[in-house]
Amino acid sequence: MITYAIIFIHIDWKYFLILLFIFISIHFSVFAESNKSKQNKNEKMESNLTEELNSDDELVTIDVTHEVVSDFVWRGQSFSGDYISRRDNLPYKSFAEAYTYVPVARISHKNGFFFEMEANIALKGRGDRDSDQRIQAYPGGNPIDLNKWANQIVTPQNYETIFYDPTNALYAESCNTSLPNDPFLNPCSINPIQIKPFPEKNGLARTDGLFTTFAYEMETRRLGTFTVGSWWYFKKDRSSKNTWNEYFIWWELPWMQGILNPTLQSFKQTSANTQAGYSSQYTSLSFGHHFLKDKDISVELTTNIGYVWVNNPESQKSGLNDITSTIKFIWNQYFLSLNHAHRPDINLYDNDKIYFRNSESNPQVLNFSERDGATADPSKLYGVSNELVDRVINQFDASDLIQDFAKNKLQSQMIPRNLFWIGLGMNQTF
Repeated sequence: MITYAIIFIHIDWKYFLILLFIFISIHFSVFAESNKSKQNKNEKMESNLTEELNSDDELVTIDVTHEVVSDFVWRGQSFSGDYISRRDNLPYKSFAEAYTYVPVARISHKNGFFFEMEANIALKGRGDRDSDQRIQAYPGGNPIDLNKWANQIVTPQNYETIFYDPTNALYAESCNTSLPNDPFLNPCSINPIQIKPFPEKNGLARTDGLFTTFAYEMETRRLGTFTVGSWWYFKKDRSSKNTWNEYFIWWELPWMQGILNPTLQSFKQTSANTQAGYSSQYTSLSFGHHFLKDKDISVELTTNIGYVWVNNPESQKSGLNDITSTIKFIWNQYFLSLNHAHRPDINLYDNDKIYFRNSESNPQVLNFSERDGATADPSKLYGVSNELVDRVINQFDASDLIQDFAKNKLQSQMIPRNLFWIGLGMNQTF
């Protein structure tokens, strides 16, 4: 008997999941090799006993997939790529370098029940970073302008800024001595040693997540195959409130099986998540064909057409969500995938629920319109030059509506309609 003992002493969630899937792979590889050795030793056993043992071995199968993708895209949403753009003050792109490890493990019983785990683990940008480019006295505090780089000509009178002049030891334009000696309440009590850029809570370690699926697959002769089940999604950053649940039913149509393999899927969310912009119901129709399936080198083509019903409770939009296609080149157990997601109705993504702020410290950037296909460009929001432009616009002798319109034109970008990403991985079956 082999006993495995794992001691967890403050281990990062990313490394825990990676070690978990590696452990599963090694464990069942050793297990499979052990069974093979036993089978060689018992070659001379009676045939009926051998068949019985083989039948028992096939009761449960385990499939494990390891894949590293350039971006974690799901239902037309770029989760890793868009988040790293907000973290690094970069424009949103069609192809993002936001490498993510996506392991999948499925345990299937021959009676149709299966349990599956799928994780997304960021491999880039996991640490927190100063994105707002402001010098502060404490994380999330008001900005401190060194030596008043923005003078009174471009600074509105009512602009709430703490100024720090190291020469005159001046921490604010005016100090109210009646306020308590607390840096959160009284700017005069700021300690110059504490004045520095503070990183926001925006590391991609907070985007790590795990799908857990419980389902039952029933195959019929005339009506095709039906699968019913439910999955839960958990994120490491619990404060993001992105733990949610969906029930689903899949129908593998009995027509054109082996040619197009059409499958109709419907997902109903029971824990509507207004923070993330997921729809309350998602329906899709997928097609696929595996060329040279029995050969060492093969090619698999798949396409999924998805439709959402009410993207979130506030926007109340429905429409064609994504057309996601994949071409996968397979060599034995290894594969390379080229992926593309087309988003026909870009207005479904034009809302504050998907392009949310990148941290708890940065303020929410409001969307000027949810029908123009544009959203705030992270590269035009923070920094000295961007804030200077914002203050100059505030000096215009114009209405608030005109000022907001001007800022929107300068700080916005069109939402990418197409997303591209690549994947490299391997499959294992036990």
